[in-house]
Amino acid sequence: MSTKNSAAPQPELIEVVLAKAHTHKGQPLKAGDKIKVTADQKAWLEKHGVISTQQEDVSNG
Repeated sequence: MSTKNSAAPQPELIEVVLAKAHTHKGQPLKAGDKIKVTADQKAWLEKHGVISTQQEDVSNG
């Protein structure tokens, strides 16, 4: 039997710029605001036109 004492690793976050108004984590945001999202969230936002598909990767690094 094994026990896990450490938390699961957090996914890498990518900073994106909103192309239009959007609510993120319950907070209303406007076009031009920056948020940090996972790669899956970024793909969803791009698909729905919430962020531009031509953004630079500005993740922490």
